[in-house]
Amino acid sequence: MASKLVVYVGRNMEKDEKELLENPEKGAKQPKNALYLESFEELNKILSPKRIDLLWYLIEEKKKGQEKTVTEIAKNLHRKQEAISRDLHYLKSLKLIDLKKKRQNVFVFTELESINIQIGQES
Repeated sequence: MASKLVVYVGRNMEKDEKELLENPEKGAKQPKNALYLESFEELNKILSPKRIDLLWYLIEEKKKGQEKTVTEIAKNLHRKQEAISRDLHYLKSLKLIDLKKKRQNVFVFTELESINIQIGQES
């Protein structure tokens, strides 16, 4: 099942949870994959421009029905394989991607279809 990643910068998770508990009918609107961050510095640390670029690449390849290996991704993004591998393992720890070994190759998969970054509180 495809999903989207929603990143909230400067939004209050406790307030959103309280509203969700008080109004459960809004639960359907709550994204499955959500990151609550306090600042842009935290955003840059967790989802650096290189990691966002990597996620975007994986989402676009998924739309094309393409399976890519770590080696192919590194070559296509003009980055060192070690750096790609490090970023992939980090993204896997956030449960944004999955890695599957087939014979000698490691393939990368994501269920994400988009990334949405929201700034500040909703009114």
